[in-house]
Amino acid sequence: MNNHNIIEQASHWAMLYDEGELSSKQKVDLSNWLLKSPAHIEEFLHAGAIFNILEGIDANKKISVDALIEKINQPTSGVIAFDSMQKKAPSGENSTKKKAFSNILLALAASVIISVFSLYGMHYFSLTNDTFAHLKAPNQDRNQYTTVLGEQRSITLSDGTIVYLNTLTNIKIDYNEQYRNIHLNRGEAIFKVAHNPDKPFRVWVDGVMFQAVGTEFNVRDKQGKVELTVITGEVALTNQIVNNEKLDVEENTIRLSENTDLDLKSSKTLIVTIGQEASVQANGKITTDVNADLNKKTSWKLRQLIFKNDTLEDVIHEFNRYNQLQIVIESDLLSRLPITGIFESNDPSSLIEFLRSSGKVSIKKDNTNKVNLFLSQSSNI
Repeated sequence: MNNHNIIEQASHWAMLYDEGELSSKQKVDLSNWLLKSPAHIEEFLHAGAIFNILEGIDANKKISVDALIEKINQPTSGVIAFDSMQKKAPSGENSTKKKAFSNILLALAASVIISVFSLYGMHYFSLTNDTFAHLKAPNQDRNQYTTVLGEQRSITLSDGTIVYLNTLTNIKIDYNEQYRNIHLNRGEAIFKVAHNPDKPFRVWVDGVMFQAVGTEFNVRDKQGKVELTVITGEVALTNQIVNNEKLDVEENTIRLSENTDLDLKSSKTLIVTIGQEASVQANGKITTDVNADLNKKTSWKLRQLIFKNDTLEDVIHEFNRYNQLQIVIESDLLSRLPITGIFESNDPSSLIEFLRSSGKVSIKKDNTNKVNLFLSQSSNI
């Protein structure tokens, strides 16, 4: 579903509330809709600000899902406020309406947790006990965020930076007086960085540092290499400084004008700009792409996987990142089969059916969580 449809649906829910009390069925439908994607929650908060039914939320949606759950779990009388100021409950008819909506949110919080438990049994989400402990203990340490298999989430940091976490990702927040440091311990994330030239924003992965220069960028720790894709702005890349050492991005820098292989062990800093990509190998070698496919690299935010002549081995690896159902290729020749298409990341059955219909692959399902792929006897690969 594209973002335009999500905005329309969020506005529809906000309008329904504005017209009066939601029915029990509408509350359930709304909770189910919110569960489908972090984007649904963000646009619902945005619509709430526009319709003025959620006090304290601005049109920029500067609030994380964690903060929403935390505020919902706190005792409240009347409207739920999302800023640091104490607000008095409104009076009259408006007070009744806003109190009703806060009660709806309380009910939604409970139904969300119940629904997630139900979905867990259906393998739609794979949530650990730590995940639920995180929901039930809003005052716990907020310096680390983790997603499990198939889970995606977005968080808004204290400076307004938005971080989108992909499946199987862990980050640690380490803000200090000089720098805004993020440590990507595993996985993949998009960073939409709030501008603050006085306090540089940095992402660290295995000793490699990416410093934002007013930007949005994707970083992935991928099978022994680190991939950087710049969506907007610029990012400086180096492994020649330590945690709190200043980086002069104007001195000793390399800017990409064509695809080039570089050595990160040099003292120079690489500047990667909009639409470009740099992949850092474990040995410090860097491969670059000055015309990166941004739609393909960031499609995971929409729970989509885009492939353009990718090998089946790489395609299977991507699907296995998101799903309980694991796919295994039983033929070296088959693993090199080129695949082009757009798939839903949480729907491996669509890929399996696509391969079956090609006539080049035979399918064997050993159990509920494993599928084996064999080269079809009639295949002419």
